[in-house]
Amino acid sequence: MNKERWLAGLARHGDRLVTDVFGYDRLPRSWTVNFPAGLPEHLIYLLAGGGAAGAIADRPVVLRAGTLLWLPPRTPFHLHATGNAQLRLYRFRLAATSTAGGPYVLADAWPVRDAFDALVAELGGRLDLRAERIRALLVVLFSGIFRLTHATKGPAPLSDTVRTRLEDLVDRDPAARPTVADLAAAAGLSTDYFARRFAETFGMAPRAWLVRRRVHRAMLWLDESDAPVSTIARRLGYPDVFLFSRQFKAVTGVSPRAWRDRGRT
Repeated sequence: MNKERWLAGLARHGDRLVTDVFGYDRLPRSWTVNFPAGLPEHLIYLLAGGGAAGAIADRPVVLRAGTLLWLPPRTPFHLHATGNAQLRLYRFRLAATSTAGGPYVLADAWPVRDAFDALVAELGGRLDLRAERIRALLVVLFSGIFRLTHATKGPAPLSDTVRTRLEDLVDRDPAARPTVADLAAAAGLSTDYFARRFAETFGMAPRAWLVRRRVHRAMLWLDESDAPVSTIARRLGYPDVFLFSRQFKAVTGVSPRAWRDRGRT
């Protein structure tokens, strides 16, 4: 089944396909799941914190924060929590008999976290137009996943080595403010040529990507610690908490405090 038909099916029937197993959950360090014959539904995880390991169809797998896992029906798997950080994940099951490839294990899948969060919130609510919003959010989520699979499987305009180098440069010091010229120098390219290839690779301009990378780090820290929002803003190099809150809300749609409170309900 091609991706367009899969998305069209979600647009028509998606609200009737999501099972009652869904949520944003904080799991104990003893968490483990084992399904030697797989599940009858699609299983979709996004790790928001902590880590897990195990095997999918007898192939070893290690999952860290930011990893998306999509297992089609009847895919054998077993997983268990790893490390000292508490495992936090979004998860839901989709009772669709068709498939769109897979299984998928996609690292650094933070761009689809917003859709996961909105979908889980909508599934747990009973507001007007709930079914329509669920269908729309499923299309947004899975189209985002398909974009990630395309970037993973196809030859990226920037090589995987350069992508990793840029991500490491930014993550090493979240408070730093590298310029486009700094990123281009790290990639070994001229600034103008780099900017064009960057947009083809990441789907946005370098400055927008830098803001999103910082906000995704903030999302993780808000989930994993009780540090005040002002402290997290300073750790990310913001001169004041108001600018941080504006940029955070521009990316996620909610304030940092609302994000933290929703994750703890």
